[in-house]
Amino acid sequence: MIDTGLAGKVIIVTGANHGMGAAMAAAFAKQGAKVLIHYYRAGAEAYGELSEQDTEKTAVPGRAYYFKMQTSSPDELIMKIRDSGGECVALESDLTEPKNIPKIFDTAEQELGPVDIVVNNAAYSRCDTFIPEDVLKKQPQFVDQFPKETISAQSHDKSFAVNSRAVALMTAEFAKRYIARKATWGRIINISSDGAFGYSEVVSYYASKWAGESFTRAAAVELGPYGITVNTVSPGAVNTGWLPPETEKNLVGTYPLRRLGRPEDIANAVIFMASIQANWITGQVLFIGGGNRM
Repeated sequence: MIDTGLAGKVIIVTGANHGMGAAMAAAFAKQGAKVLIHYYRAGAEAYGELSEQDTEKTAVPGRAYYFKMQTSSPDELIMKIRDSGGECVALESDLTEPKNIPKIFDTAEQELGPVDIVVNNAAYSRCDTFIPEDVLKKQPQFVDQFPKETISAQSHDKSFAVNSRAVALMTAEFAKRYIARKATWGRIINISSDGAFGYSEVVSYYASKWAGESFTRAAAVELGPYGITVNTVSPGAVNTGWLPPETEKNLVGTYPLRRLGRPEDIANAVIFMASIQANWITGQVLFIGGGNRM
């Protein structure tokens, strides 16, 4: 069995009440790490109100199911970790409020100890596009379920506030506290997307993820001398509940490994990047997508 060196480390995973973040938190706990599970239930503001008809579909992957998962509490995850002997604490916090960033670290330090690893996984996404509204009305929805809108200051700024600015502020807060206590080993892992170089119909989300990758490279240079590695894990399509079954079936055939990702696939990559096995890896983007991008 490989010793990852993560036992006793204190980890912050943002956006960890479901999907990939929850899988990461559980994987870290399995390695003996202590985990702060950050989450924020964005609600209808991001995904639209659910109709009575939508509510009936919450057991089937798609917009209604994804809405349900996004707005769920991490109670089940906490119970799972603690029942297996792990140590964790949860905190709900809106990352669009800069004042909340230090509070996340305060909570981690008070409940678990000084933070060793930060995983910037939380994300905000709306289906915005450069196509005018009157033309969009005649087009099908994104994967036939998510409404599209013309890019606006609101859709742009909210995406960048969570996916880019919060990544920068979390990195800076971690570095400040880490350097002040004269620590010598740390990790920052940013979660991007293999469409971050530019992807239609969800333009602000992917552009903000691309900005996060730039922060990764800059932080790797600046924080390397202090013993902090900074890397990006870039997933392909991972069905955390947002893809309707028919869309997933059609998409699978385009992937060399003939399946989409599972949250555990991404968690395994994050564990590797956090481990002592990755001691000499920094400033890199690791594509985890079944060969979708090479």
